[in-house]
Amino acid sequence: MVTTVDDPARAAAVFPPVRPGPRALVVGAGIAGLAAATSLHRAGWRVVVCERAPARRTGGYFVRLAPEGVAAAERLGVDETLRSRLPADGIITGFDGRGRTTSRVDAAIVEDGVSLALVRGDLEAALWAGLPDEVEVRFGAAPDAVADDGTVTLDGTSGRWDLVVGADGVRSAVRAMVFGPEAAFRHDFDHVVISAVLPRLPGALVEGDYVVLVEPGRTAHLMGMAGHDPVVFFTYRSDLAQAAGTDPTVRPEEALRAVYGDFDGLMPEILDLVVEAGATHADTVGQIHLQRWSSGRVVLLGDSAWCPTLYSGHGSALALAGGEALGRHLRVPDDRSGPDVPAALAAWEAERRPGTRTARTAARRARHFFLPGNRVVTALRATALRVASRPIVSRLFGSGARIRDADVHRTVTASSGRPGGRTP
Repeated sequence: MVTTVDDPARAAAVFPPVRPGPRALVVGAGIAGLAAATSLHRAGWRVVVCERAPARRTGGYFVRLAPEGVAAAERLGVDETLRSRLPADGIITGFDGRGRTTSRVDAAIVEDGVSLALVRGDLEAALWAGLPDEVEVRFGAAPDAVADDGTVTLDGTSGRWDLVVGADGVRSAVRAMVFGPEAAFRHDFDHVVISAVLPRLPGALVEGDYVVLVEPGRTAHLMGMAGHDPVVFFTYRSDLAQAAGTDPTVRPEEALRAVYGDFDGLMPEILDLVVEAGATHADTVGQIHLQRWSSGRVVLLGDSAWCPTLYSGHGSALALAGGEALGRHLRVPDDRSGPDVPAALAAWEAERRPGTRTARTAARRARHFFLPGNRVVTALRATALRVASRPIVSRLFGSGARIRDADVHRTVTASSGRPGGRTP
């Protein structure tokens, strides 16, 4: 289930071209798609964005926007509305399935002074507010056919575009139509992720608290966000006995009851709150591996191309920076002729590949600590956090080192409201 923000005026508007130049169709109005649309418009393109959803989506992951993403937001001019939502003076508390405290860590030791703790909707709202008025957005629209020469069938009409950007997520339809079926490129982790925005905090938790509940093969992260309803996300192994017979993408609340129903402490109330609020996102966890991200005049961007998974901590930053970089590589010459699209896309991909490769590798390593598969890893994880909780160690971390473990990992999940800008 995804929360949407209706924008009938924007959706219905048809903006006449204000200048000559090549045309770009961006498929997907998420972080990557909106960043690419703004960047391409600035580079001299006439841009249309189409989004399958009937309205702008606000659901999605909670993210810690890494420095690369912050820098891209600055270049796009959308950084002024972005503010961290997890106070630096908060406490990260670990619990086991019996409700016993296993660790307590000051949130300040994971701050680097640059990254921003946000909800995904904050980024999308900022990008939406900064989207140039000349960019047309069509909600409730998705291509029926895409060819690598830029020919697209959209709303029953076929036409040729100088550039087609597939920014339609890990289940990308553009990728399937141009590059092949998802199964050929998806590497599953056999994990499930479910997130929700809760109507209130459970127990005696207050704003700024960050709670992590951990048992082998099952974790839950709950954040008391500043200026936002509390956010929770769950990850669990799909091969757990408790998960047998459940379908998290169809009935996420029932799946959570089955998998986490034996937890004590805060969990029973959390599950009740999820049922009250409804899940905002439910899916399996997997990476996308492609040998190339472009074919002719079609390019894939963000999770459509490289999905590193939430365990990497860099998904939103890579999407934002990748979209912003497209315009820099595809700048329209002064004579308004189209650039050499295949050559520009090859240069863009050469620039972006190293960072995505690093993020994917980090995610594959972090997944075992983020979601420990047995009691030995769970115990080691808790011990590491207890050591980090000691005052002298905390001071050492605060002087420069940063915890880089799953309890304080840089990407988790959530949904968002909107800080301001365009009327939603």
